[in-house]
Amino acid sequence: MQGNRFEVFSPAVIQLAKTVQYLKSRKLAEHKLKGTNAMCLCRIKDSKGVGLSATELAKTCEIDKAQVSRCMAELTDLGYVYRNDMEGRRYKLKYLLTEKGKAVAEDLDNSSDEVQAMLLKGVSAADADQFYKTLSCVCNNFIEYLNEEK
Repeated sequence: MQGNRFEVFSPAVIQLAKTVQYLKSRKLAEHKLKGTNAMCLCRIKDSKGVGLSATELAKTCEIDKAQVSRCMAELTDLGYVYRNDMEGRRYKLKYLLTEKGKAVAEDLDNSSDEVQAMLLKGVSAADADQFYKTLSCVCNNFIEYLNEEK
């Protein structure tokens, strides 16, 4: 097996990515969301009621502020988030989840947990931890390799 590991790895990663993308898009469509919307929604949920500013969302989601602005406008229109006006200030406003947004973010988290449980069926916790550690290392090595090529 050692000689053909990359031949096994590459199609497996592609198939896994396609499957994950399909499951994500199916779940996101239920809530009329895009991937970036869901990511921002879940990051705000993770702020434990404190909320996040556009700058904080851009940093934690690793997207530019213009994209955050569009995303927050969409989430506001859907009734999932609102801006806390913090005593009438216009800048550095925090986005918070509405009750509807909390329910959607919770549903996304639960779905993610269910998919992970299904995908790791028959895999011990120790093996899963080792798999994710190894996968992270491989990904970092690919990034490093690509950066060296530039």
